[in-house]
Amino acid sequence: MPGDNHEGRRRSRRKPDQEQVPVGSSPRGIAVEMARVLSHPIRFAILNDMNTPIRRLSPSEFSDERGKSLGIVSYHFRVLQKAGCIEVVDTIQRRGATEHIYEPVKRAMAWKNEWASLGPFVRQNVAASALGNAVKQVGRAIDKGTFDQREDSHLSHDTVWIDEEGWNEIHTMFQRHLEDLLMTTQRIRERLEADPDLPRFLATYFMATFETPPRDSDEPKGK
Repeated sequence: MPGDNHEGRRRSRRKPDQEQVPVGSSPRGIAVEMARVLSHPIRFAILNDMNTPIRRLSPSEFSDERGKSLGIVSYHFRVLQKAGCIEVVDTIQRRGATEHIYEPVKRAMAWKNEWASLGPFVRQNVAASALGNAVKQVGRAIDKGTFDQREDSHLSHDTVWIDEEGWNEIHTMFQRHLEDLLMTTQRIRERLEADPDLPRFLATYFMATFETPPRDSDEPKGK
């Protein structure tokens, strides 16, 4: 994924505030906008921190947590706001300055139409970042001793030979379960907001299906 140094070389004569986010209502226009937004690691990290779990966040909080320059972080928050990913929901006066509090508008990876319109290079880079965050959460849970703290915790992994019909069956199944999960997590969020004293804890889930490159030693049955 491109870093600050690459972006600086491409736009060496433009100040950050001069950069414009493409605007469009068509799937292609939205896809171009989302591709540019998600292509930067800081913006991806901001969206990830605000969506896993969903929480409000200010540039200064993110700057303190990640050790990044507040000026750079504030710029990327503004880009995300212009792209419609986050919105200002509150302001706080601190030491003579106004601190803006943001909230995610909708979960970035739930934007099916926009995601389908992105090019394969962008999708692969975004997927790599998302998977990296998922693996990091598993590692943190193991390190902190919470991974197997609950008897019904679960993690499955397998690689199998399938045909096109099998792929379509699995894809349909995962899509249905993902939609159910998103609706369930929304109901849980509303319940927790309605009762702030209700006991709660963080949980992580991730789902993935993808075509796997074969190893030299792999040989499909039937050949």
